[in-house]
Amino acid sequence: MKKFLFILSSLILLLNFAFGQEKAIYYEKLDSNMFRFYFDKNYYLADKSCEFKSIERVATLNPKTQKFDGAFKDFNNNGRLILEGTYIDGSKEGPFKAYHPNGIVKWEAIFKNDMPMGNVIHRYPSDKVAMELLYTDSVILIQDFWLPDGTQKVKNGEGNYSFSIPFEGYNQYGFEYYLGKGKIKNGKQDGNWQILGHDRGGKETLIAIEKYQNGNLLIAEDYFLDNNYRNSKFGIIPYDNFSRGEFLTFKACNFDDFSNFNMLISKELTNSMILISAENFTEESFEYKTKLDKEGNPSKVDFIKKTSSENLNNILEQLIADISFYYPSLENGKPIADMITVTGKMYKNSEGKIEVLPIIIHREKGQ
Repeated sequence: MKKFLFILSSLILLLNFAFGQEKAIYYEKLDSNMFRFYFDKNYYLADKSCEFKSIERVATLNPKTQKFDGAFKDFNNNGRLILEGTYIDGSKEGPFKAYHPNGIVKWEAIFKNDMPMGNVIHRYPSDKVAMELLYTDSVILIQDFWLPDGTQKVKNGEGNYSFSIPFEGYNQYGFEYYLGKGKIKNGKQDGNWQILGHDRGGKETLIAIEKYQNGNLLIAEDYFLDNNYRNSKFGIIPYDNFSRGEFLTFKACNFDDFSNFNMLISKELTNSMILISAENFTEESFEYKTKLDKEGNPSKVDFIKKTSSENLNNILEQLIADISFYYPSLENGKPIADMITVTGKMYKNSEGKIEVLPIIIHREKGQ
């Protein structure tokens, strides 16, 4: 993914900005400071004609601050209302309400100073209550939880919890969803928790075991990646990433960007660079080619451009050689063998570490 923030420096610039095609349209002016913005399902700006465009936001944007300011409404491609609320100078304030595609209220909350406060109720598409959460200044407590059939499993912050969350785009585990399953005590996670991966209606497979005490993760073991971690990476309550829309970040109209595959490569390369000294590092770039078969398996990597550091090149070559899969190219909707060219940039971030982004994949034949 071309992971950089394209915050509007001017509305005219955004309108005329072209990326991968001529005159990509990310928004249209309706009246005065009222605009219609186009997003994909993860609230990245998408070209109006892109196949991944799935949300349209009608909102007021302050041209001086480039922040949302006033009431807004989000609609899906069928014209159904999916979210409504109010911004005051870029801050979420007052009642917000989200809707399932069938029109049933999904959740409703009161925001104060850009954060939800108090009780937040989530509902299933059947209109049955799924859970009631309590948002405080410092913590989110699970007060009550019900299964889709109406069976209450958590009451007054005590009980057993299990809820499926969709993965956002491509992930190393290869599942559409993960399920967090464990004990709730005083509204917080406690004891041993299972993280199970699954597809829609599919068999559950153990991904990780996490151990909690009073809501704090003590240790976790990832059985897929064969490592331990101490910072939680699997949220257990429903989330909507609509706040991402506030940053007006855009993606190109291709599946590599939409699926977050490019982002994953950037992240993995960055994580592998953490221990490398960046004392004299400024900025570097690299480019390589590899041939994919119909299943997305790469052959030998041929570098077109390397960095100026031999040590960095040796590390980079090994890391890229370890990438065992890319999304296969498609032609008329069918996978084909193809040659891809991958480019990337490396720079020193604000923490003084080497960061890799953006990753760009160009396909010779297919999409």
